[in-house]
Amino acid sequence: MTIEGELDRKGYMIDEAVAMDLPHRRIVQKLYEAAVEKVNKPLCLAAAERITEKTKMGDTIFIITGFPVVSKNVCETDGPPGAAVLAKTLNSAGMKVIMVTDELCFDVVKAVTPKIYVVKYPVNNDTATEKAEELFSIHNPSVLVSIERPGWNEKREYHTMRGVNISNLVGKTDYLFGYAKKRGVTTIAIADGGNELGCGSIIETVRKHVPYGDNCQCPCGKGIAATTPSDVLVIGGTSNWGAYGIAACLSLLKNLDYRHEGKSELRLLGRVINAGGVDSVTKESQPFVDGVPTPINKLVVDLIWSITNA
Repeated sequence: MTIEGELDRKGYMIDEAVAMDLPHRRIVQKLYEAAVEKVNKPLCLAAAERITEKTKMGDTIFIITGFPVVSKNVCETDGPPGAAVLAKTLNSAGMKVIMVTDELCFDVVKAVTPKIYVVKYPVNNDTATEKAEELFSIHNPSVLVSIERPGWNEKREYHTMRGVNISNLVGKTDYLFGYAKKRGVTTIAIADGGNELGCGSIIETVRKHVPYGDNCQCPCGKGIAATTPSDVLVIGGTSNWGAYGIAACLSLLKNLDYRHEGKSELRLLGRVINAGGVDSVTKESQPFVDGVPTPINKLVVDLIWSITNA
C-alpha cells in the first residue's frame, strides 16, 4: 500500500472513532455525511492536510474555543481539552498558537493551556469587529480553528442545543471567521450539533435534522443553525474527539509522536473541573463530556491513540 493509501485508511478509521454517536443525539451521522460531501475524504485528514498546506514553520494559528453552560454560567468540558491537544501538536510542528475565548470561559481555557496566550474576545458587537481587525493586524494568522464554539444564526443570535438564547454570554467570534474569509485565511471548524461556529457549511442539513435547528425557543424564531461557514468542517460525537482526530492526522502527516491517551485525557478534564467547568448535559463538576461517562470517553481517546500508533 502507498503512503497516501495508508494515510487514507487510517484517516477513515480515525473518523469512524471520532464520529461515534455515543452521546446519543441521533444527528451525528447526518451531519457527518453532509460535511464529508464537501471534501470527499476523511474529515480529520482533510483538516490536517489543509493546515499543512496553508502553514509553514513559525506561522500563527488561532484556536477559538469555549461554550457556556447557561444554567451555571461556566464553560463546558467539551472544547478546551481538544484545543489543548491540538495546540500541543501544532507547537510540536513549529507553529505558534493563540487561544481565543470569552470572559466566561477564560479560566477553563487558560487552565488547560497555561503556557499559551489566551485572548478574551468581547461580547459587544462594535468592539468585536474592532478586535478582529486588531488581532489579524498584530498576529497575521495563517489558519483559524474553532472547537465547540457557539456560532450565530441568521439573526446573529447564539443558542444552546435546546434552543435557549445565550447571546449575552458569548464573545462574537463569528467576526473572526468573517474577517478570515475577506483575507483569504483558511478556517477549520470542529462541531457536534450544528449550532457551532463553522456549521454554516451544512446549514440546510442542520435545519432539517437537528431539533430546534429551524425554530428555537427564543423570540428570534430563526433556530439554532449556525450560519457562518468554514473551509473544512469536522463532525464528531464530541468536539474534543474531532480535535484529537485532527491532531492524530497531523502527527501522521508530519511524522510526530501522538501521545494523547486515556490517562492524559483524565488529567486535562481534571484541570477543566478544577477551573470551574462542568459537563454540558449533567451540569455537574465531573469529568463527563456531553454526558458521555468517563470510562467510555477514555476508551474512545485510547482508540484514536491506538489507530494512530498502529
